[in-house]
Amino acid sequence: MKLQLFKLLILLSFIVTSCNKENDSVTDLSDTIKYSISGYKIYNYENPVQLIGANAFHSFGAGSRDMNSWNIDIAREFVGNVNETPLSGWAIKDVNGSYLHSLQAVVDSNRLNNIVTILCPFGWNGDSQTEFSGKMPSETYWWNDFKTTLQHWAIHFKDQPDVWIELWNEPYRWDRADGYTDDVWLSDMNVLVDIIRKAGNNNIIVVPCAEQGQDESVLFNKGSMFLINKKNILFDIHAYENWLLVSNTEIDNRLEKLKQNKLPVIFGEIGPLNAGVLMNPKIFLDKIYYRGLSVCAWVWKYDSNDKDALLNEHSLPNDKDNNNWGTTFQSFSLQSREP
Repeated sequence: MKLQLFKLLILLSFIVTSCNKENDSVTDLSDTIKYSISGYKIYNYENPVQLIGANAFHSFGAGSRDMNSWNIDIAREFVGNVNETPLSGWAIKDVNGSYLHSLQAVVDSNRLNNIVTILCPFGWNGDSQTEFSGKMPSETYWWNDFKTTLQHWAIHFKDQPDVWIELWNEPYRWDRADGYTDDVWLSDMNVLVDIIRKAGNNNIIVVPCAEQGQDESVLFNKGSMFLINKKNILFDIHAYENWLLVSNTEIDNRLEKLKQNKLPVIFGEIGPLNAGVLMNPKIFLDKIYYRGLSVCAWVWKYDSNDKDALLNEHSLPNDKDNNNWGTTFQSFSLQSREP
């Protein structure tokens, strides 16, 4: 019995030590990491950077060490149950039976592997009916509760500059049939940015575009106005049909217009399949690479039956019926950066 008690005390001591180490990890990092936006580029201190990354599901576990072999710089993290996912501490079992790791645990794993984290809210409670994509934020029933949660995220991560918060995944319908206007976008995004800044968080904020993320015209219409008296804003465009099924000339013209307007963007999602049409992202990836733009692939997943998954069950690039998506993005991510 005494031996068992001794072992228990040793275990408790280990747990306390581990907790202290976790607390150490959330101290002020502003002296060692400094990301900012200037003009249309991302900077780390005085150096422009190009970040190549992937969307990930680390809130469900596994960690991000496996991303090192692909030279991944950034993980855009799926948060599908914003309401229940803990900020810190132990993993919990949510109402849907899924085990959810804390956001801080996800961030700590990414940071250990020198990976920047974008925390992106994809769903309110893990139910398909409360997915954020295609919704008008201020008209959802969870809008007020979400704003409170966003404030908690902002406070918790305010001294961790390698943690960027995205405001909403793919807001507003793709066809604008919900009554969307650019003024609605301007109002909603201003409200959410204001919540983060009033919490004392000056980290980069990722702001989604309209039409479920694919339409950048709102940036040409309202982007400059939106940036007035704001700093460290990065706009997120998703590159699917609206970008991959157009001519090379149109892609070049639209990218050049973003640059001329000094609009800082990241392409937060790109993949070969979205609404049912198989696409080839390679030409687009080459164009943004030589312009120094940052991008995150959809999706870091081991599943050869998912055409968007970057890996198969054997940890090899997934090239099954998807225009060699795995090999294409692996080769892309292993290149030197061109900021």
